[in-house]
Amino acid sequence: MLEEWIVASRDHFTGADFEFINAVLSGGGNRVCMAKLWEDPDALREMLDLKEVLRGLLDSPSALRVSPDFYFYVLVRHAFLQAGITDADMADYVGGVLAKRIGVCANDPLQDVARGYTHASDFLAIISSAQGRMKFQLQVAAGNQFMVLTGLFPAFIKKRNERSGAPDLAFYESFAQRAFQGAADNPRAPGKTPRKLLGALAEVLPSARKSLNRVAEEFVFLGD
Repeated sequence: MLEEWIVASRDHFTGADFEFINAVLSGGGNRVCMAKLWEDPDALREMLDLKEVLRGLLDSPSALRVSPDFYFYVLVRHAFLQAGITDADMADYVGGVLAKRIGVCANDPLQDVARGYTHASDFLAIISSAQGRMKFQLQVAAGNQFMVLTGLFPAFIKKRNERSGAPDLAFYESFAQRAFQGAADNPRAPGKTPRKLLGALAEVLPSARKSLNRVAEEFVFLGD
């Protein structure tokens, strides 16, 4: 699991998520055995890697009761595995970012992606003047923002590029990479920060972004 201050998904699974797993993998029986597996991080990861869990999430009516963190972790984890991105902590982090960003209050400009800070210049202006830990947090926020924007809203970027000559998808993807790498290299990051994870995410972001594009196209309804 990731440090508490870093957004993650597996730390926020609920009882409803357990009931879903129990129903999908054991038909509702063997609760004691399933509960032991649920509490074991390695066993939980292996269970959620099963294709039966993904199929159940997509096909079973009971999936409507699972938490956003569980839903996005499973989708991202399986999409990443298909792309050869095997680090479960990376899926944990990205799933947590998506769970926090999708369906949030429209008045929060840093979380409402389509109406929030969609210009890289907005972040450049505030990051360039920031110092210390604040700069690190802004770098992470910028990486998250443009990872979600390029991952789940590529059509939005394309339309704006065609309509007004705004930067294209490659530009924003590169900006997100630089933001995550800057956070990974920032010596003022809080103690025990998973900077290695952020650096690894920067390296694989093109593949991760394409995986999120598939998630958005196939599994997540985001409106027009």
